[in-house]
Amino acid sequence: MNIQEQRAALMNTLTDMLDGLVSSVSIDAQLIRPTAGKVAVFIEPPTVEWPSWGPPEPVWTLDIIAGTPATQPSAVDDILAALDRLADKGLNLQKATPASWSLAGVGTLAAYQVTLNALEIEETE
Repeated sequence: MNIQEQRAALMNTLTDMLDGLVSSVSIDAQLIRPTAGKVAVFIEPPTVEWPSWGPPEPVWTLDIIAGTPATQPSAVDDILAALDRLADKGLNLQKATPASWSLAGVGTLAAYQVTLNALEIEETE
């Protein structure tokens, strides 16, 4: 599975796992618009490593953003609920670090930057 196919599979996986907790999952930062009580997920371009003689191994980083300027007091709780759900559903999380997300015309929103371990996405034929 090439990197673009892995990214598409990751987008679908995140959308399915987060279901009603997510307002959007995108690779386009301009489309990240979290709504009150929901998170938005931005999939950063991957870091790619090439192990000896093997296929490339992308390392995926997600930015999970929550809330609106008026709902920031509960935004971190929304992000933590999303992280709990991803862990419970088996996403291969490595670490999550508090961050912030600057949204043009809106201000700064609560966020976490999440690094994933190698994905185990099965190819379907």
